[in-house]
Amino acid sequence: MNLDQIISALADLNIEDLHAVNNIAVDYIKAKRNAVAAAKRHMFKPGDQVKYEGRYGRTVGEIVRVKRKKAIVKVGFRNWDVPLSMLTKV
Repeated sequence: MNLDQIISALADLNIEDLHAVNNIAVDYIKAKRNAVAAAKRHMFKPGDQVKYEGRYGRTVGEIVRVKRKKAIVKVGFRNWDVPLSMLTKV
């Protein structure tokens, strides 16, 4: 079943079934995000130089602390709480 077939099948569902599908989709999204965070958590350690694309463009900094899903990155004199999924090693 491809995406177009899934989308057309959604039109036939009632509200309760749509809520159930939504809850299942959200659970899958959370599980995938957790898996990415777990994999990245083991890639980084304090002192690593990393880069990420943020509001202010590409930023390079140093990891101060790695948390469950985020890392504290020191950029200049400021610390930023950055999601692990956004970080790549320099």
